Amino acid sequence: MSNLIGSGGCLFLSRSLFVLCLFFSTTSLAADIDWEGWSFDWSTDDSSSGLVLTDVGFNGEKILAKASMPVMRVEYLDDVCGPYADILSPYNLRRASQGAPNSSCNNQSVCTREFTRAGERMLEVGSNWQIGEYQIYQTYYFSEQGYIDARVYSRGLQCQIDHSHHPHWMFDFDIGDSDNDMIFADGQQRINEFNDQKTATNQWIIRDKVTQSAVRLVPSADDGMPDNFSQWDVAGRAYQSVEVARWRHGARGEIGDLYSNGENLDGNDIVFWYVAHLSHSASEGSNIWHASGPRIEVISTDSPEPEPEPEPEPPVQPPEPGNLLVNGGFEQGKAGWFDCGAEQNTVADSASVASGTGSMRIVNGGCLYQEIPANAGDEMTLSCEADRNGAAWTIMELSFSDASYNVLATNTAQISSQNGFVNYQKSAIAPASSSYAVVVLYSEDETYFDDCRLELGNTIPVPPPNQANNLLSNGDFENSLASWQSCASANLVGLSADASSGEQALTINSGGCLYQEFPVNSGDTYSLACQAKRNGSAYTSLRLAMLGSDYSSLASDDKVITSNSYQTINASAAASSDASIGVAVLYSEDPAHFDNCVVSKQ
Repeated sequence: MSNLIGSGGCLFLSRSLFVLCLFFSTTSLAADIDWEGWSFDWSTDDSSSGLVLTDVGFNGEKILAKASMPVMRVEYLDDVCGPYADILSPYNLRRASQGAPNSSCNNQSVCTREFTRAGERMLEVGSNWQIGEYQIYQTYYFSEQGYIDARVYSRGLQCQIDHSHHPHWMFDFDIGDSDNDMIFADGQQRINEFNDQKTATNQWIIRDKVTQSAVRLVPSADDGMPDNFSQWDVAGRAYQSVEVARWRHGARGEIGDLYSNGENLDGNDIVFWYVAHLSHSASEGSNIWHASGPRIEVISTDSPEPEPEPEPEPPVQPPEPGNLLVNGGFEQGKAGWFDCGAEQNTVADSASVASGTGSMRIVNGGCLYQEIPANAGDEMTLSCEADRNGAAWTIMELSFSDASYNVLATNTAQISSQNGFVNYQKSAIAPASSSYAVVVLYSEDETYFDDCRLELGNTIPVPPPNQANNLLSNGDFENSLASWQSCASANLVGLSADASSGEQALTINSGGCLYQEFPVNSGDTYSLACQAKRNGSAYTSLRLAMLGSDYSSLASDDKVITSNSYQTINASAAASSDASIGVAVLYSEDPAHFDNCVVSKQ
């Protein structure tokens, strides 16, 4: 049964016919599988498309000629970095030495395992990839009940800025054979090539015109929403061999603009593109896993009518009075919370609760988090009821990060209780420059969490940067704009009475820019601190740069400002042996305010 590529070893599992043979290399792994009605081949060396499935069948009937992920496009806020077109090439296949979403896949480049989830037997085939600072785990979960979950997990930070990953799956559906396929969107047949969004369609059915055998593709709740960079969730196309090969359209290649020639899809060989939109807030740091991907369900009906639409999810209830967390009692399952590990390891529970009717069961390295705006000086207390069964690492955590998404402080409470719920508390004060608080629940045991609260105590005023020994002149703008120079139109900068302290502050809008130079000594490190805020969502920043005597750029540090209340923002840069000039630059495309700017030698 096994189709061995290269040389390697075979693994036989006795409960079912499951034959796995691997070629042990970081650049080529492949096998064929028979398991609980499923049959397919997989490979990591197929046109640079990640983990590729071919000739997928269920109960003797073929459904897919090929499933692959040709590209994961990455966009950064305001194009501060990138964009990137991440392609899972065989040369990016790596052992998961830094961990994997499931601990049984640690230190493996390819992971295969059988497991049981809620009484349902599953088979996982996964692969680990490294592209720059991103660790990507691409996997397929096969259910004995006849569906496939195509999932991709991502973590890491290439740049310290909010961004979104847009994985593109390519499904070459062959229901029975390569011809006679049709696509239905919410019951309506799509005769010609098309683009679609989840907001207009909640499921798509691919059906054989002769046998009426079919599969249904359903988005996952964490697949995100389109944006201007990635405008579509779905593209239906007639098969053309050149269109299913390696991705050659770069980071800005929009699938909705590609391969759309109006070709007929009624009884044709069909290719179905699916795009997810995976948001990653830099404030979460580089260790939290994010996941997305659709489900493909095998169905067999005599009519192309769609299944009844699922009941809409109830709206997430707002936080209780005094509680900054949404759904802290888990009465609505995971609503308001996000997985930072394998989603199957965090499950809503109603049998073991501290109060109410719901709690959250976290096992095997499962992880949930919630992000809350915070201001410097906020005194916060995190409390949860927890019941742990075991002796492995289990924590609740309260951390703070600044507007540029640097982690400023982490406060951890270890959960040690057994045989009943115990209340745990952790209090902390948000340090200077804080913009976000992040609450994380994590367990390598079986732990139940309930009644989690994040409460705000007294707010301690954060003093402005000390103007003593300031290398800038008029850094508090009390002497109007003296000593500062405009680096854009002069009418885009001015003064405002809305000051952090004193009588007035600098205001900038619509791409305005102000700068001031100061002398530096080679070998020294300098810091720039300003109190700043913006009104809007456009790019606002401060920069500290080191220049040579000829004004050549030698080093710089840019910090993005996102808060709508005054926060102290810090940047730092070292003066190399060629440096002689330092420059502080303030810039905003929104109405923004700057006050109490200080440059000091560290």
